[in-house]
Amino acid sequence: MKRRFFQWVGLANLAIGTKLKLLVLLSSALGLALAAILLVTYNNRVTHDQAAIDLQTLTRIVADNTAAALVFNDDQAAIKTLSALKAKPEVDSACLYRSEAGRPPKLFASYLRTGLDCPAAPAAGGVREDREWMMAVATVILDGERAGLLYVSQNLRPLRKVLSTQLLIACGVFLLSFLLSVGVASVLQRAITEPILRLSSAVRRVAQTRDFHLRVPAGGSDEVGALIEGFNRMLGYLQAGQADIQQSQDVLTEEVRERSRANDKLEQALQQLRDAQAQLVQSEKMASLGALVAGVAHEINTPVGVAVSAASTLQEHVARLAKQHQHGAITSSGLLRFVGMAEESTKLILNNLERAAALIQSFKQVAVDQSSGEHRLFALGSYLDEVASNLKPELRKGGHRIEVHCPDTLMVDSYPGALAQVVTNLVTNSLIHGYDHDQPGQIRIEAEVCDGEVSLHYRDDGRGIPPEHRAKVFDPFFTTRRGAGGSGLGLHIVYNLVTQLLRGSIRLGEEIGGASFLIRFPASLREQKT
Repeated sequence: MKRRFFQWVGLANLAIGTKLKLLVLLSSALGLALAAILLVTYNNRVTHDQAAIDLQTLTRIVADNTAAALVFNDDQAAIKTLSALKAKPEVDSACLYRSEAGRPPKLFASYLRTGLDCPAAPAAGGVREDREWMMAVATVILDGERAGLLYVSQNLRPLRKVLSTQLLIACGVFLLSFLLSVGVASVLQRAITEPILRLSSAVRRVAQTRDFHLRVPAGGSDEVGALIEGFNRMLGYLQAGQADIQQSQDVLTEEVRERSRANDKLEQALQQLRDAQAQLVQSEKMASLGALVAGVAHEINTPVGVAVSAASTLQEHVARLAKQHQHGAITSSGLLRFVGMAEESTKLILNNLERAAALIQSFKQVAVDQSSGEHRLFALGSYLDEVASNLKPELRKGGHRIEVHCPDTLMVDSYPGALAQVVTNLVTNSLIHGYDHDQPGQIRIEAEVCDGEVSLHYRDDGRGIPPEHRAKVFDPFFTTRRGAGGSGLGLHIVYNLVTQLLRGSIRLGEEIGGASFLIRFPASLREQKT
């Protein structure tokens, strides 16, 4: 029944901004109405009490002034004293009674407005009130003895007129305050809900269209603004990664086409063999980069999925809070729980988006280095950490671990792309040849510099290299796993990259439970050129 009522009045489908505005307005209206009621009630009570005090004080003063007239039996003096009450237009009557021992009080003098009479015998002293009048009775005392009673009544119409005026003023203040609340609620509604609605709309559009070019207009510097900034940054990283992948695919497609056209023109078998070998080497490089792309894409999917789930949970709680507001069931504890949940969800979204952004940045740098083939100055330790981080998705499949030990201050001016390809091929070689399917292993990379040369020691704890194969491991097309996916070009490419591009040397290390390679290359190619 309640749900049908809310649907009938149109509250069920209102936007969160409108609902928030209605909440502020209703809360303000209830608060102002309660304050107005309490204020009017208080003023009514205070005004009545003050009127009673004033009437009792007036009666007491007039009673003291008529004491002499009662003693001297001077009714004219008493009438003159009572007639002074004409200055009080709200006083309708004043009756003076003489007290006689053993007899009821007897009317002695009076002041009456038209149409009124004095009571036969006034009640006991004090103040009382009926629907139209307020009455007060005071004892006339002279020399410590009771001489008589004074009865005074006043009309309540002037008092009620004052109270009505106060009520009108309170209603005017209430109306003005409510109008101001409408303006404040409108400003707060736009300031709070518009950034959230823009972000929610953008999330839905990205989820439906996968359009990473979309950007949400920047918000303020609060938590919602930080969330919008992080969301836009994430879209930028995804867009850049998507563009890089597409560009790599286009370049690879074009290279394949060019090589296909060139292969059609080859006439000699030897030249065809050389071209085939070159294509296999390039395919091996692209295959490692493709595996890197797939691993990083899988790794990014987890934090992005967590962020989307957290945003969905936040949206559900917001809808639940709006529903509670519609039913008037919002409590302080429930609102505090919602605020705590919203803060935790926001932190979870930001942390996972930052994690995805870091993965994309790491992959982007390594991918660009591998595809550009240019040398530059870079920190060897952090770069090896990035390469290892990009390889962790593939290592995690078999429960393998990789450790990098390198001084943070070691700077190298060389070809980072070639170095990344060397490390990637060594790790791939360990996974294919060094471990069984269900055997987890550990790979360790250590680097240091001595006399201008970098010494990089790579080793795993796998089955190692048999003695009869040690002299052939760097030969092209030599592999012991040809039927299991091995091409025989992995270590050959490593040898060529180290000796030709990096201008260094590579050799097998001592066999102590696993395969070991020792690579040495100049720390700065610029110094060698000079």
